[in-house]
Amino acid sequence: MRPHLTHLFMEVGSMERAKRFWLDALGLQLLDDRGVYIAIGGNGGFAIGIEQVPEGRVSSEGPEITLRVDDVDATVERLKSFDIEIEEGPVDQPWQARHAWLRDPDGRRMSIYSTDTPTMAMTSVEEG
Repeated sequence: MRPHLTHLFMEVGSMERAKRFWLDALGLQLLDDRGVYIAIGGNGGFAIGIEQVPEGRVSSEGPEITLRVDDVDATVERLKSFDIEIEEGPVDQPWQARHAWLRDPDGRRMSIYSTDTPTMAMTSVEEG
């Protein structure tokens, strides 16, 4: 499998405000709801992961680009061979994925991960 974009990720100070804006005002679909983390999308074409962080600690860098790869450890080694600094990981996560974080050439945070489980199903919670 070639790397592919699975979703964008961003932090919010209030999950209630985020749901009101993205779901109620814009009409996107709720794909996953874990309390402090939701995934939203539209028409099976994309997803945005939204995580609540303490008010005032929201990153102003913009969304985090997330790529799924076959083997995050091998990908990290390849990135290092290009002198790309890995900020964190690879590390196993509670959501059955192994993640690493880095920055693109302009300083935007990125995440790469591998998993054996399906992620970010593009159907709404109501449909699923």
